[in-house]
Amino acid sequence: MSFIEFDPAKQPRCKVELHAHLDGAVRLTTVWELAEKKGITLATKSLEDLIDACSIKCPSTLADFLKPFSIFLPVIAGDGNAIERVAYEFCEDAAKEGVLYSEVRYCPHLLSSMHGPVKVPLGPLSPRDVVMRVNKGLSRGMVDFKITVRSILCCFRGKPEWSGDILELCLEFKRFGVVGIDVAGDEAKCLAEPETINAFRGAATAGLHRTAHAGEAGPANNVRIAVSEMFVERIGHGYHVVEDPDIYASCLDQEVHFEVCPYSSVLTGSVPLSDVKHPIVRFAEDDANFSISRDDPTLIQKTLDQEYEFLRGFGLKEVHFVRANFNAARSCFLPEDEKDILIQKLLQVYGSYTMLQFQNELPDYIPPKALAGGGDF
Repeated sequence: MSFIEFDPAKQPRCKVELHAHLDGAVRLTTVWELAEKKGITLATKSLEDLIDACSIKCPSTLADFLKPFSIFLPVIAGDGNAIERVAYEFCEDAAKEGVLYSEVRYCPHLLSSMHGPVKVPLGPLSPRDVVMRVNKGLSRGMVDFKITVRSILCCFRGKPEWSGDILELCLEFKRFGVVGIDVAGDEAKCLAEPETINAFRGAATAGLHRTAHAGEAGPANNVRIAVSEMFVERIGHGYHVVEDPDIYASCLDQEVHFEVCPYSSVLTGSVPLSDVKHPIVRFAEDDANFSISRDDPTLIQKTLDQEYEFLRGFGLKEVHFVRANFNAARSCFLPEDEKDILIQKLLQVYGSYTMLQFQNELPDYIPPKALAGGGDF
């Protein structure tokens, strides 16, 4: 079998996913079950109607894309047991997708009883409590489904007063699986308020990893601001960066990592299908540092393999998917020793195919410790 025939979709645990939202990866069967138990009346008459109402089918805007959260998030928010269950089920679903390592992100305030859209109050649940319940669910899920998952806490556009708290939670739980900080929300409104920019600068000073949604619903200049003023290492989406040659070239030079999500890139209206060339194709052609993720599986209703298949339709080959997974491993927010072990695990799956394809790129893609072998992940 030649390298080009190597299909990640047919291999167990060979994917690394860096951009998935916990509250956007909720099983709607779980939402339906919890709503019935709590006596919550949803705006849909059946589970099938709920799935239909929450599934994004046509390209629109980022704001429209996010609307289904108002349907199902109130059933989960403020409920510690539900939040822990969602985190646990995330591990199971990611393992079924063939994911070896995942970083899942969420805004703890949006899931709390203090700030979130709680439908039925079950008692006080602070943002700190939310982080603890997510950590508990992920810990159980990692053991049961033999997957490694770390979390990223999101600041939220329009709520700059939360940013300082979120930084404090990131630092408090840094030893317990929280590996980075992000800013999410409707980028068309603003990239980040001053309080959020200050939180990111504080994160950089404290040695906490940083990523930001930018260049999705906003211009290339938002990517520049995120990199130069917020000191981010990774960009969530970033498709519009290709519209400014200078900013794009700078990102390529600095090896800024782009967390791309193929289906959502179209469904949010970020990239019209009428575009001559999808930015992800540009990333692939230019050997940009990018990886492939699902973003919000609840809304998209697509598997990670279907995301890959979508990109095959644009002309990407298996070599691009292999590179994307090694890019993800190189750019993940794990400590260096754990990162080396992750890359070693990928090498065990991709084997000689990877060695053959990357024989001239191994120094850049694979740390010497990983090539030496050893260690468990």
